[in-house]
Amino acid sequence: MKDGQCCNILRFLLLTLAFTSLTYWGHQQWMQHVTSFIITINDVLKNRSDIIYTSVFNITKNVSILHSDLTTATPEGAQVNKTGRYVSMCTANFDSRRLGNQLFNFAAMLYVAWLTGRRVAIVRRHPDGWLDRWFTVPVTRVDNINNEFCPCHVVGEAAGLTYHKPISLLYNRTDIAGKNLVICGWFQSWKYMVGVESALRYHLRLLPKVSAAIRRYMDQIQPPSWTRHSFIRVGINVRAGDIIKPRAMYTIPQRPYFKQAMRRFVSQRQRVQFIVASDSMEWVKRSINFTYIAYQLNQTSSSKTDIDLVDVVHSEGHDAGFDIGLLSMCDGVIISTGTYGWWGAWLANKTTIYYSDWPRVGSPLYNRFTRSDFFPPNWIPIGGPEFMF
Repeated sequence: MKDGQCCNILRFLLLTLAFTSLTYWGHQQWMQHVTSFIITINDVLKNRSDIIYTSVFNITKNVSILHSDLTTATPEGAQVNKTGRYVSMCTANFDSRRLGNQLFNFAAMLYVAWLTGRRVAIVRRHPDGWLDRWFTVPVTRVDNINNEFCPCHVVGEAAGLTYHKPISLLYNRTDIAGKNLVICGWFQSWKYMVGVESALRYHLRLLPKVSAAIRRYMDQIQPPSWTRHSFIRVGINVRAGDIIKPRAMYTIPQRPYFKQAMRRFVSQRQRVQFIVASDSMEWVKRSINFTYIAYQLNQTSSSKTDIDLVDVVHSEGHDAGFDIGLLSMCDGVIISTGTYGWWGAWLANKTTIYYSDWPRVGSPLYNRFTRSDFFPPNWIPIGGPEFMF
């Protein structure tokens, strides 16, 4: 189906929804009609369903929310009456979770704030360090969540790695009026970003000093022979450091997965520099050997030039914020497993390939995992053998 046809269909559906909502149905009945209508759209327009769904979902949600969107509002000072104005994070979430899961928590706070007409606030000094070491995150700060926000209403979830649908109904809840809200859980789903993507990208802009350092590094690693040639950069993240040991749930893909994923970006006319980031680089060099993969890809390419089409660089000596920023500035991303690589790919917002044989089949993590909730529908899955420890 062509884009123009999709646009015409979308216009017709939106006009129909607006007319029927004003004429026949009350608010909640109308929302049920919209939901069933969206399912029908998805069934009919298969190749364009994710785009149509997102468009209709965003529009209907924004129509339903009658309050102001405060997700990018200017941070407020200590003198403001804080009662019923904020969404924050319960203290149980300060459990040493790392950057990837902190980002999921922040996205969930924005999502709940958007649904309920509140602002996001976070502690001024996060016990394990906060996102503002690398990102702007211009939100209100407090010294103590329990002392300044509570008593409050806790927003929980059924399980991690899945989308908890009841949260989307917070916009019409009357029992939370006049209360601050705190999220408590993992909230590891792209669906918590529907409706707040632009606000999330606004808050997660890299600090100028971080982006400047990354650009200097990218200039330094450009192959000298490519100076006058166009090329793209593809980031690769391999999570290995905390799972190179017997664990029943996690998997690390072997070389065939990465070679197949890298081949997707290589063509006869396009030079590609792959930048590898990992929390266990020495293990990655020995066990996966991206330099050898690049050699193989160069050998099999049918280019008529003597200049290699594929180059590999390993990002070493950098912290987590630098590497995730580096991934975010690439033209494509390949990830193994885990939330850190997931966020590098989401921030890049380009072609993404992920390892589909995760979590390990039959593991407790696998049994509570919903793939369609965790991985965005436009990301490309590729399977392959895993390392056994």
